[in-house]
Amino acid sequence: MEDLEAAITRLQVTVEATPEAHPDRAKWLNNLGNYLSLRYEQTGDLLDLDAAINRTEKAVKATPADHPKRAGRLNNLGYHFHRRYQRTGNLDDLGVAINYAEASVKATPENHPDKAAWLNSLGYYLHSRYQQSEDLPDLEAAIDCAEAAVKATPEDHPERVARLNNLGSHLSSRYKRTGNSQDMDAAISHGETAVNTIPEHHPDRAGWLNNLGSRLISRYERYGNLQDLEAAINHTHAAVKATSVDHSDYAARLSNLGSHLRSRYERTGVLQDLEAAIDHTETAVKASPENHPIRPILLNNLGIYFNGRYEKTGDVQDLEAAISHAETAVKATPDGHPDRATWLHNLGGHLSSKYKRDGDIQDLEAATNHTETAVVATPDDHPIWPVRAHNLGNYLSSRYDRAGNLQDLLASMVGRITVKATPEDHPDRAARLNSLGNRFHSRYERNGNLQDLETAISHAEAAIKASPEDHPDRPMLLTTLGIHLKDRYKRTRKLQDLEAAISLAEKAMKEIPQDHPDHAAWLHNLGNRLHSRFERTGNLEDLETAIKYAMTAVKETPEDHPDRAAQLNSLGSCLRSRYRRGGDRQDLELAIAAWFSSWSIQTALILTRIQAASAAAYALIFAPAATSQDFSRACSLLHDATHLIPLATLRSLGREDQQHILGKLTGLVSLAAAVSLQAGQSPLQALRLQELGRSVTNGQLLDYRSDISNLMEKHPTLANDFDSLRQELDVPFSPLESSDTAMNKRLQIQAQQSATRRRNNVSKDLEVKLKEIREKPGFETFLRAESEEYLLSTAQEGPIVVLNATELRSDAILVTEAQVTSITLPDLSYASVGKYLGTSTDDNEVKREMLEWLWKAAVQPVLRKLGFYPKQVDPLPRIWWIGVGLLAQAPIHAAAKFTTGTVKVKVTTIQYCLPSYTSTIRALKYSRSHQHQQHEPASILVVTMPTTPGAGPLSGVIKEADGIKNSLQNLSTVEVLEKPTAECVLQALSSHSYAHFACHGVSSRNPADSHLLPVKGTDVDKLRVEDIAALKLPAPRLAYLSACNTANSTTFMDEVTHIVSSFHIAGFVNVIGTLWPAEDEACHKMAVDFYTALRKTDNVAASYRNAILALMKQKPAQPLYWAPFIHFGA
Repeated sequence: MEDLEAAITRLQVTVEATPEAHPDRAKWLNNLGNYLSLRYEQTGDLLDLDAAINRTEKAVKATPADHPKRAGRLNNLGYHFHRRYQRTGNLDDLGVAINYAEASVKATPENHPDKAAWLNSLGYYLHSRYQQSEDLPDLEAAIDCAEAAVKATPEDHPERVARLNNLGSHLSSRYKRTGNSQDMDAAISHGETAVNTIPEHHPDRAGWLNNLGSRLISRYERYGNLQDLEAAINHTHAAVKATSVDHSDYAARLSNLGSHLRSRYERTGVLQDLEAAIDHTETAVKASPENHPIRPILLNNLGIYFNGRYEKTGDVQDLEAAISHAETAVKATPDGHPDRATWLHNLGGHLSSKYKRDGDIQDLEAATNHTETAVVATPDDHPIWPVRAHNLGNYLSSRYDRAGNLQDLLASMVGRITVKATPEDHPDRAARLNSLGNRFHSRYERNGNLQDLETAISHAEAAIKASPEDHPDRPMLLTTLGIHLKDRYKRTRKLQDLEAAISLAEKAMKEIPQDHPDHAAWLHNLGNRLHSRFERTGNLEDLETAIKYAMTAVKETPEDHPDRAAQLNSLGSCLRSRYRRGGDRQDLELAIAAWFSSWSIQTALILTRIQAASAAAYALIFAPAATSQDFSRACSLLHDATHLIPLATLRSLGREDQQHILGKLTGLVSLAAAVSLQAGQSPLQALRLQELGRSVTNGQLLDYRSDISNLMEKHPTLANDFDSLRQELDVPFSPLESSDTAMNKRLQIQAQQSATRRRNNVSKDLEVKLKEIREKPGFETFLRAESEEYLLSTAQEGPIVVLNATELRSDAILVTEAQVTSITLPDLSYASVGKYLGTSTDDNEVKREMLEWLWKAAVQPVLRKLGFYPKQVDPLPRIWWIGVGLLAQAPIHAAAKFTTGTVKVKVTTIQYCLPSYTSTIRALKYSRSHQHQQHEPASILVVTMPTTPGAGPLSGVIKEADGIKNSLQNLSTVEVLEKPTAECVLQALSSHSYAHFACHGVSSRNPADSHLLPVKGTDVDKLRVEDIAALKLPAPRLAYLSACNTANSTTFMDEVTHIVSSFHIAGFVNVIGTLWPAEDEACHKMAVDFYTALRKTDNVAASYRNAILALMKQKPAQPLYWAPFIHFGA
């Protein structure tokens, strides 16, 4: 160092003493620049490098264009600029370095001995720019330069190995970009040649060892050969050992060693390797200046290692450290920097781990957004794209599991592309196959398609086959396959599937240590499978083991962990089974305690908490000798659970998604109302629970369409803000189309995620705005049907009757303009409801039996209580009926008592009232608000489908349409659409006050997909519930659906979603539909009689009653003929 200082001093004196025009001045300046650069290498003082650039620029400027030394000085100047770029990350310096290097090459003859050196430098700088921009032409040019440099260098030249090493580096980068294994093999071969050739103590040997280690790691990541990994660690360890602590590359090499050790940890699970990786990288961070370009790399790596240790030990402090380091790395990296996508992707992984730990949806949203940004920033042909897309698919799947948005699940099927892009022998193939199998399993759970479950199983089996026996992920793969097999057992009841699932779970448990972070989760799964086998075989040993495992899983899981709730629920189920088997009351108490504990975990999924509350309440109220205290506890629990139901589904979700989630809670509200009455609470309280927890999806649509004129008058700014938000949410989600190409899939995911983020943000803003509105005086119950005044006011035009049947008790809640009361209905037992309404029948005798039961069990007691029976009241009162659960399918209007012998109707509901139906009191209120907005003169749209592809002909349709036209002659404008498309119908509805459909109707297992059947060309076209409900019509008066099953919904019954209710939501004040398939003749006669009466009375309810009575009089013994028609609405 002293000699270098002396040389610099002498040259500075010489330069200062040399005149500007002296021919040697350029030489002295060039040499001075080189020495200053050498001192920078020793001290790291950036001022020396700046001075080196300054002196060399002067040297170049002082050197004539045709001077033989000009090329060398241009090369030196390029080198100094590149070194400064390496220190500061300034891309301008890199661009200048390339320009000078190109000028140096251009100024050097082909056969010049230095040409190879200049080409080597130019290739090196171009490679540096590629690493920043990932512009493939730069990389190709770098390789061309390096190959030319090697070719121009004699075999025995001392620099040949260095140039081979550089060529290897460039080929390694091309491998990483293109996946061409020949490039990687060549890169390793060149590196090994360089390392084996260079002397032991050569200053470049450490760098070449480091580079060789990196290339071997790349090959290990591609093929999974453990020998490559061990060699990489050995070479990099030797590189670190040969590098002085104060060397500028020390931190980078130490970081690489840490990275390789972490790779070995992932393969072997030996924590000592991960601990060493953390130690090495922390040392590297301390050794790097704050503003050094390597620092974000080190912080990113450190974050990965801390997250890995968290996953091993469960220490939350490690997870917090991982997120903090990753965020710092992202913050220190400019937006356009190519490494930023990598840092964001890794940050997404840490946030996903935090979501799994704490259950905070914001962490999952952030993980998804960061990873999506990384995927979008990654070229489709880049080998890292499948990695990032795979993880994005995992986060989308997690978000689907949490929120239920089917679009997330469909987008997560990007896994099909990532698996396709992964070679058969790639070590990541097993993980990607496993994840894709999980996606198919989720889709099976959603749609019930057994083929999806079979596909999930085949993918899980392929994943296990592709995984080495000693791989630490293998227990997870075994567990996943077991989960799929258990679900197939639940579907097919084949015991061998359950046995295989248990065997796989036991094998997985043997392969993981007690302190593994997934130990509790997998033990929980094994316990569930043993419980299932107990339920099948009655083997008490299985049950005892299941309880032991469930208790251990709960004990091993932190008290605030979201997964603990599901584990407690399973423990409760096991203990309840033992109680039922042995009768020990303590088991039941322990089960109830487990469910209460689950309910109290605030971080758990709302659905899981509600299910816990339901299980605990059920156990309390149906326990032998249940006390008033038991009922009080159950009542409180169900009250709170019911208030959570609207929160179980996000407003931002599509209707179908919401119904799928809420369908899992069917019956909860019925039980809550029954327990409320049993516990001595008022009928008003029971009614409030019914209004809050039923028809949630329709209720949200009413939020978007209800009148807010009072708010507009008092708080116009607030009203306008709220209106803008609700209008945006009232637009249905557009489905994600399928695609098999990475480019299309990326664009689709980007568009879909953008839409999802927007809807989520709007949904949150709407909730905030609702809270703000409800804080205003006089608006505390804004858009809520909770106040007694609101409920009673809806009954001003006639009583509202809610029929509720549960295993505990059955009741009718009666709402009049004076009060809310209730009566018990002992004959309306839960068992009888299931018997008469749980299955369909085409036997008139069976149907008459059902109608007589309904009269005796429900209608007669209600009419008597209201004072409308046995003496008829004149004028006939209106009654709106709300059937809860299966009772929503009850033909209450047709409940009757029949004579014996020649069958006639002796008494029936429609003799004593004008019966109508509504889903909720709030929905009825909504209809009433539209009654005063109807437009005249009346016009009617008649849609006819005499023939439908794939369905039977409707011979009476034309006759029905002609009868309607004759009935409404001179009163209405009639437009007939014969065989229209669904789109044509949707467009025409807005310009008519009446709409009559004479066509086929289909009630689907998925209520949102129930539909009428128009036609499109030679195929049927679906006029779906979801499409109809999306309409916002200007208060049309009547939709008459002369089609089958339009008011039928056998799934998600508490949501009351069917074709009739969708027309009601769309704005029709009155809707006439059917509970079961109606005969052609009955449809024609009913329609003509109805419209004839309507022309005379202008009263929809009275006209409906008259038409029903006429049908009943025609064929009284055939309720299948006269009873399917219902009136829904105001």
